[in-house]
Amino acid sequence: MAQFRSLKQLQMLTMDICVLTEGGEPKILHGASLTSSFGLELLEIILRSQVDTLVGHEEQIYLLRTHMMPLIVKTLSEKANFNLTVRAVRLLRLLLGNFMSAMIDEIEMAMSLINHLLDLSTSVLWKRTLCLELLKDTFDDPKLVRSIYALYDEQKDRKNLIVDHLASLVRLAAEKPALIGSGQQSSGFEAQQDFSADQIAVELAGFSGPVGTSTTETNLSRPGISTQWSTLRLSCIDHVDKAEPPAIPVTYPYYLVLTCIIGFSEGLSKFLLPFTAPTRTKSKRERKSTHDSQDMPQPSEKEIKEPSDDTNDSRSEVQSFAQGKSSLVNPLALVGHEMYDQIRTSALIMEHCWPAFLAASSTFFNASLDSENLHALIRSFQKFTQMAGLLELNTPRDALLTELAKHAVPITAGRFMKTSNSTISRHRRLEEDEETDSTDGEGSPGPGAPGKAQKVSDRTPTSIGPRNLLCLRALLNLGIALGPLLNASWMIILESLHQVDVVLINSEWRSVQSHWEPPKGLADRNYEGKALTKDDISTEMSAVEAAMGRLYESTSDLPHEAFFQLLRCFKNLIYNVSGLGDELPKQSKADMSDRRHVRLGSMSGLHMSDMTASKTLMLLFDRFEQIGQNNVARLSRHQASGSGWSIISELLVDHIGTSNGNTDVRICAAQKLNALVNQLAITTTLESFQDDDNVIGTCLETLSAAVSSLWRSKSSTSASTCSLEIHLMELETLISILEHCGGALQSSWDTVFLIILSIFQNTGGPVIGDEKRRIGLHACDPRSPKLVRSSFASLQLICSDYLTELPERCMMMLLDTSYYFCSQDQDFNISLTSMTFFRSISDYLRQDELFDGEIQSCSTESELFQLINSGSGSISRSIIWDYLLLHLRYLAADSRLEVRHGALHTLFGILEACGNALGIVAWRRCFRLICFELLFAVSAKYQEQENANGSRWGETCVLVVQYVSNTFIRSLKAFSGHEYLSTIWDQLLTKFGEILNAGSLRVGQAVFDSLVELLVELSGVPGFPKSALGPAWAIWQDHSPAEYKLTDKVDNQDALTAYLRFIPQFHSMLDGGFDPAQSEIVILRSKSCMVQSTPVIYGSDVDEMTQVQRLGLRNMSFISTSSSDMLVKLAEEIGSLVRMAFQAEDGQAQKGKTFIALSKAAMHVLANLVKHHCNPSEHSTTPLLATALYSLEVPIRFKYKWKTEGKGAPTWKKATSTALSILNTDLLRQCTEGAQNAQDLWTAIISISNAIAAADTKACDAEKTDILADQTFDIESFNQLQSIIIPLLGSVPDPSLHREYMHSVFTNSLIHEPHPDDLPLTCDHALLSGLATKHIGRVQALPPTRRAKMSYVLLDHLFSLVAAHDPSTSAVSTTESITLARAAAPYLILRVGVVLKAYIYDQPLRGLMPQPLSQKREMRHVLQKVVGLESESEAFPRGMMGLGGADGEGEEGGGKKKHLGLLFGMVVQALKAAKRDEEMAARLRDVVEAVVGVGF
Repeated sequence: MAQFRSLKQLQMLTMDICVLTEGGEPKILHGASLTSSFGLELLEIILRSQVDTLVGHEEQIYLLRTHMMPLIVKTLSEKANFNLTVRAVRLLRLLLGNFMSAMIDEIEMAMSLINHLLDLSTSVLWKRTLCLELLKDTFDDPKLVRSIYALYDEQKDRKNLIVDHLASLVRLAAEKPALIGSGQQSSGFEAQQDFSADQIAVELAGFSGPVGTSTTETNLSRPGISTQWSTLRLSCIDHVDKAEPPAIPVTYPYYLVLTCIIGFSEGLSKFLLPFTAPTRTKSKRERKSTHDSQDMPQPSEKEIKEPSDDTNDSRSEVQSFAQGKSSLVNPLALVGHEMYDQIRTSALIMEHCWPAFLAASSTFFNASLDSENLHALIRSFQKFTQMAGLLELNTPRDALLTELAKHAVPITAGRFMKTSNSTISRHRRLEEDEETDSTDGEGSPGPGAPGKAQKVSDRTPTSIGPRNLLCLRALLNLGIALGPLLNASWMIILESLHQVDVVLINSEWRSVQSHWEPPKGLADRNYEGKALTKDDISTEMSAVEAAMGRLYESTSDLPHEAFFQLLRCFKNLIYNVSGLGDELPKQSKADMSDRRHVRLGSMSGLHMSDMTASKTLMLLFDRFEQIGQNNVARLSRHQASGSGWSIISELLVDHIGTSNGNTDVRICAAQKLNALVNQLAITTTLESFQDDDNVIGTCLETLSAAVSSLWRSKSSTSASTCSLEIHLMELETLISILEHCGGALQSSWDTVFLIILSIFQNTGGPVIGDEKRRIGLHACDPRSPKLVRSSFASLQLICSDYLTELPERCMMMLLDTSYYFCSQDQDFNISLTSMTFFRSISDYLRQDELFDGEIQSCSTESELFQLINSGSGSISRSIIWDYLLLHLRYLAADSRLEVRHGALHTLFGILEACGNALGIVAWRRCFRLICFELLFAVSAKYQEQENANGSRWGETCVLVVQYVSNTFIRSLKAFSGHEYLSTIWDQLLTKFGEILNAGSLRVGQAVFDSLVELLVELSGVPGFPKSALGPAWAIWQDHSPAEYKLTDKVDNQDALTAYLRFIPQFHSMLDGGFDPAQSEIVILRSKSCMVQSTPVIYGSDVDEMTQVQRLGLRNMSFISTSSSDMLVKLAEEIGSLVRMAFQAEDGQAQKGKTFIALSKAAMHVLANLVKHHCNPSEHSTTPLLATALYSLEVPIRFKYKWKTEGKGAPTWKKATSTALSILNTDLLRQCTEGAQNAQDLWTAIISISNAIAAADTKACDAEKTDILADQTFDIESFNQLQSIIIPLLGSVPDPSLHREYMHSVFTNSLIHEPHPDDLPLTCDHALLSGLATKHIGRVQALPPTRRAKMSYVLLDHLFSLVAAHDPSTSAVSTTESITLARAAAPYLILRVGVVLKAYIYDQPLRGLMPQPLSQKREMRHVLQKVVGLESESEAFPRGMMGLGGADGEGEEGGGKKKHLGLLFGMVVQALKAAKRDEEMAARLRDVVEAVVGVGF
C-alpha cells in the first residue's frame, strides 16, 4: 500500500472495497468490480498490514465500525458459502484482537453472534467449527481474554461474553456424549459388537474400556477425541482458497471445545502463577521434581512454587515453622503492583468462570481421550485448581479438587460405598442418577452410549487405570502446591488416596501387573499413539508413588496451622475408616466434629471386608508415619501440643489400645509410633536442641501411654497375644531411645521406669508422685517372659551406662524396679543378674561419703517409710542406701533358694565393702533394720515351711546366721568400747535363740559355729563385760541339738560338733571356770551329744572316736574337780562312757555306732582322773575308785560276748590293764581301812577278778580269737590282781565278800562240767551236801574247758588259800589268812569231792575203757595237791561234815592234814572203783596212806 499517500486515501479505498464486496458503487474505484471473497481477502490484508496505522485514527475506526463490522456480521448471519464465512471469521479475529477497545458495541454483537452460531440447531458443522476455531484463538490469548472480560463481563451494562462463551462450550461438549465416548468409566471407544473373550480378560485385569473398534470404521465417524482422527491438518479458518469446507471429523468440534478449555486455563495460569512465587533460588529437590515430572500436567518452574526440602533449613529457628518455609503469595495481595488491575481481572475471571470450566472439564474427564489430550486436560485442570487455591477461592478450589479426586478413583469404587456424605461419593451418585435418567429418556443407547458403558462397568471389577493415575498425580501435585492453604480441604486429597488404596487392595494390583495386557482405548495410548505396555503402567504407578513421597516431604514446609489441619484431617479419616471414632470419649468426638470441614464427609461409608479395611488402615498408618518422619525437625522444636505430636501420638495410641481391633492394624500402628518416637528422640539428641529433654520426655510419655492402653481392659486371647507383641515392640523402642538419648535425659526418668515396670500386672505401685511405697507386700506377676527379657535390657542399660546420670530422686524408682525384676519368676537368670544392680547402686551411692552422722536417720522400717513418704525435700544418700538394703532384705525371703542366697551375698557383700565407712550409728541402724529383721523373717519362713520345703529354707537360715555373724565381727572395731556393743550383742543372741527354736540341725550348727567365732573375736575386745556371756551360755544350755527330733538319714554330727566346740572357747573367757551347776550341765550335755549322735557317714567309731565323741570327752576335762561330789559325778559319767559300748542296743553297732573307741578313750581319762585325784586323805577316793572299777568291770565281763572290736587291743584287755593300773596294795589298804563304803570297792574288785578269770569261750569266734594268748593275758592279770587284793581281802569284815570271791575262784577252776547234783544250791555250810547224794554215772567223755590252764591256776589258787602260811614270810597276817582259809576250805573240799565223785560213779561203768585223758590229768593233779597240802588247821572248823561217811571222826586230830580226814571216805570209794586202773589206784593208796599216817 505504499502508493497511497495519505490516510484519507486508505480510508476511501477500504470503504470502496467494503462497498464492492457488498455489491454497491465505489467512490474512488470507479468501474471496478470485486467478488465478495476477494474483497474480504483485501480487507484482511489491509487490516493485517496497517494495524498500527488504523488503531490510532478515529476515522479509520469509524469506517471499521460502520462498514466492515456490519459486513462481517451480515456474512456470518446469512447462509454464506464456506469461502465467505472463512474470510469473515478471519476478519473478525483481527478486529477482536486489535480493535476491540474501539469497537466495543460491535464486538459485543459479533461475539454474541458467534456464541449463537455454536448452537447445533442454527449452524452447519463447518460454520460451528469456524466459530470454535475463533474461540480457540481467543482463549489461547490470555491478554485478550482479560481484555474481553474487563470490557464486557465486568461491566454491568454489557454482556458476559467470556462467561457466555464458556457456557456455550459446556453445552456443546455435552450435546452428543456418544461422539466423544462419554461414560462414567470411559477411557476410549466402546465396541458395537459383543465383548470378546480377550476384551473381557483385559477388563478383568483391571483396566476399563473396550478393546477397540472394527478396522472398517472410518476416522471421520469414530467416537472419542484423538489427535489422529479428531483434528485437521489445516484448520478450517485457514482454508481461504477453498470454496468448499474440508471433510471435518464429527469429533473435531469437541476437540476444539477441549482445546478452548485447556487454552483458557493455561492462559490464566501463565499470567498469574509468576506472581505467587517469591523470588528465590531453586532448591535441589525442586529441580529434581521438575525433571521427574516432565510428562505430568505440572506447572513450570517459573509458574508454580513448590516447597523446598533444604536440609539446612531444618535447623533454622522455630519461627520458620510458624510461617512456613516459603510463604505462598496471593496475587490479590499485590495491591501496589503495576499489573494489579490485570491480576484482579484474572481473579474475577476465575471466580465467575470456574463453574463452566468445571462442567466442561468434567465432561471431557468422562470422555474417551487419547493420552496427549488427557494429559493436557489434566494439566490445565491442575493449574486452574492451583490458581483458585492461590487466590484463596476456597469454594472453587474445593469443587475442583473434588472433581479431580472423583476421577482419581475408579467409578466402580462406588460399589464399595454405602450412603455417606463424602464429597466424592456424593458427586458420583448424582452423576450416576443423571446418566441413568438420560439413558432412560433416549431409549436404547447406540454404540458407545453410556448405558452400555454402565453395563460394562457393572461387569468390570474395581480397579485403577492410567487416567485415574494421572488424576491422582495431579491431585498430589496440588497438595504439594497448595498445602499451606488447604486447611480442612486436605480431606479431599486424603479421601482420594484412601479410596485408591481400597481399589488397589481389592483388585490386587500387584498381582494384576504380572499378567496385564494393554487395552486398545484412546486414553491407554502414549503421545506417539502407541499402545501402553505393562511397563508404562508400572512406570505410571511409580510416578504416583514418587509424587506421593514428594507430597509427604512437602509437609515439612507447611506452617504450623496448616500442618495441624493436615494432621486433623488425617486423624479424622483414620478414625472414620477404623470406626474407632464411635468408641472415643464425647469430648474427643466433639473435637473431631469441630475440625471437620463442612464440605467433606466421612469415609465410614466404605463397605470393605475386614482384610481390606486392615490393609487400608495399615497404608494410612504408613503415610501418617511418612508425614511424621518428614516433620521430625518441627516436632523436635516444639512442645507436643504446639508441634502436632499430640495429634500423631493420640491417633496411634488409640489404635494400639483397641482391644477389639484387628491385630495387624494394632501392630502396624505400634510399629509406626515406635519408628516416629525413636526417630524423634534420636534426632533431638543429635541436633542438641535446647529443649531436648522435654522432647525426649514427650516421646517417653507417648510410649508409656501406648503401653498403658494395651492393658486397660480384659481382652480375648488373640488380642492379648497382640498386646504382648506390641508391648515387646515398645520395650525395644525404649532400649533404642536409652542407647542413643540416655545421656540427655533429665526429668523423664520417671516415665522410663513406668515403661519398664509396665510388664508387671500388679506391682503394687512403684513410687511415682504421692503413692506410698509398699515393697515386699505384693506379688510381681510378669505378663510374659519375653517382656521380662526385653524390659530387663533397659534396666541393665541404665545400671551399666546411665547410673551417674540418674537424679537422686529417681534412685528410689531404680531400686523398686530392680527389686521387681529380682522377684519375678519368669526368667531365673534375670532374677540373679538383677541382684548385681544393687551392688552397683551401692557403690555409686557411697562414693566419697560416709554413711554416719546423717541428719536423716531411722532405725526401724516404719520410720524409714515415713521419712521417704514425708515429702520433706531431698532424701539423703544414707536413706537411699538404707532403702537399698531393705530391698535386699525382702529378696532374701524369696521363695527361690538361689535368689535368696544371691540377695544375701549381695547384701552382706555391700556391708563388707562399706564396713570401714560406717560408724556406730550406721552400724546400729544396719543391725536393727536389716540383720535382726532378716534373722526373724528367714526363721519364720523356715518354721512355716518346715514340712514342705524346710530343708531349703534351712540352708538360707544357715547362710543368714553366718553372714550376720561375720557382719557383727566387722562392726566390732566401730563398737569397741561403746555401750552399744552389749546391746547389739544381746539382741543378736536373742535372735539366735529364736532361730534355734526351729529345731534345725543345720541352723543349730551355724548358730553355734558363729557363737564360737564371735566369742573368739570378743575375747580380744578390751572392756567386753564378762556378764555379757550369760546369754550365750543360756543359748548353749537351752538349745542342745541332741534333743532335736531326728528323722531317717539325718546326720547330726556337724551340729553336735559345733555345739560342743562352744565349751572350750566359752571356758577360756571365764575367770573362775565353770561353777557346779554349769559343770553338771556341761557333763550332761556333752554325754547327751555323744549318746544321741548319729553314726558317721562312710566311717566308724570303732578305731577312732568321732568328732562329737572327742569333743564331748574333751569338754569333760574342763570340769573343775575341786568338789568331791563333782569329782565323783564326773567319774560316774566318764565311767558310763566306758560302759556305753556294752550297754548299746544290738542294732546300733550294725548302723556304725559302737562307742568302742570312745570306751577305750574314756578308760584312759578315767584312769588319769583316778590317779590324779585318789588322795587317801580324801573321803571321795573310795567312791571314785569304786566307780572307776565298776565301769571297767563291764568291758572285761563282756570279754567274748561283745564281738565288735577295732584295731589294737580288745576293749576287755584295755579295761583289764586300766583296772590293774589304778589298783595297788597301798591304795587299796588305805581305801579299806576305816572306809564306810569299802564294801562297794571290794565288790567291784571281786567282780573284776571274776571277769578276768571267767570267759565265755563258746561265744568267741575261734578263727579270729587267740584263746590261748588271751588265757595267758588273763592268768598274768589274775595273778597281778591277786597279789594286790589277797593281802587285804581277809581284812574285809563282810564274810559274804569272802564267799563271793571263793565262789568265783571255785566256779572258774572247774575243768570239766560237774554233775548238777554235785553242786550246792547256795553258798553256805550246806555247800558240801551235794557230795553225799547219789546219781547215775556218765560214760560219755566230758570236754574240758578251753581255758584249762586258767582253771588249773585257779585250782592251785584255791589250794593256796587253804594252805597254812608262815607268819614270818607271808604278807598276809595270820588272822586274815585264817579268815581266807575258812572261806576257801569248803570250796576246796567241794572242788576235790567233785572230781572224786565223778570217778566213783563213772569209772565202774567204763569197764575196760580208760578214763578220759583230761579227766585223768585233772584227777592226778587234784590227788597230788591233796596229798601235798598242809592246810590251815583252823580252816576246817568243828562239825564240818566228813565225806564218804566219816562224819565227826578224827576231828581233834590230823593237824595240817585235816582235809584228808574229810576226804577219806570218798578216797576209799574211789579206790574200790579203781580196781582196774592201776595208776589211779596207786595214787589213791597214797592218799589213804597219808590219812593213816597222820593218825586219823
